[in-house]
Amino acid sequence: MVNVSVVIPAYNAAATIAAAIHSALQLEVGELIVVDDGSTDETALITRGLAVDNPRIHLIARPTSGGPAQARNDGLAASSGDFILFLDSDDELTPGAIGTLQSAITPASAAALGRFTAVNNVGAPIDIGTWSTVQLLPVVRRRGRLTPTTQLVGEALLTRLVVPPPGGILIRRSAALACGGYDISLHRSEDVAFLVALARQGELTLCPHEVLRYRRDPQQRSQATTARQRGRQRALVSIIWRAPSRVERWALARGASAHHLDRASVRWRAGNHRGRDLTVAVRSFLLAIAFRVIGILSLAH
Repeated sequence: MVNVSVVIPAYNAAATIAAAIHSALQLEVGELIVVDDGSTDETALITRGLAVDNPRIHLIARPTSGGPAQARNDGLAASSGDFILFLDSDDELTPGAIGTLQSAITPASAAALGRFTAVNNVGAPIDIGTWSTVQLLPVVRRRGRLTPTTQLVGEALLTRLVVPPPGGILIRRSAALACGGYDISLHRSEDVAFLVALARQGELTLCPHEVLRYRRDPQQRSQATTARQRGRQRALVSIIWRAPSRVERWALARGASAHHLDRASVRWRAGNHRGRDLTVAVRSFLLAIAFRVIGILSLAH
């Protein structure tokens, strides 16, 4: 069993932080780092209370909030394990999760990505469609069709544009450091950008077993649909433009374009071809064209 560090970024998480900590401590982890991101509630107090009886718990208290990406990076910098897992403060690891993820790791792996179950505020399972199953399987668009691929590389990540919650991903710490951690300049889709960067360091290995209970709340930042859509396109442009090679920039642009083409097609086929369906389909089609153009322009970058 290799040494694993669990990092929990926490902001006003007094209601859930104890459960998140306990779910990690029941597993074989070397250290648990809670990064209190300028909370105004009792998050830090609860963490200090639990740390009294468990020396594996360490608290980093930020005076002001820097956002989840900054909090995760602070935890990464303070960690010492061979592997690291970023557990959100309202999620819980399942029994045996660390061992399950480690069993999927190969010498070529930068990270192992597991499945998860979504739960509501009282812990009851909720339906999230195929997000945790089918949509995590890598595909690319070829000859107008989504085609399965064996490698979860950057193009496949942008084609699907869905990733597991951070708590479902066990990462080789050296790979996380090599790609610079999370990009704090992005206000949306920083988790996608992080995985794209990790894919340059090694394989992203899929683990077919459940490792996480993911709490889904309509008020969560990740569920702010309008804000997410507004910032995601800017994040995608940044991810493409900052790729280190022309080959990768073109592949990423092709993936983003494929995502929007698929979105336009699904909405058009499933809708009534009027109103909102027409708007979404046309907008997605135009975004697909725009990302192809960005790909062409990036070749000269």
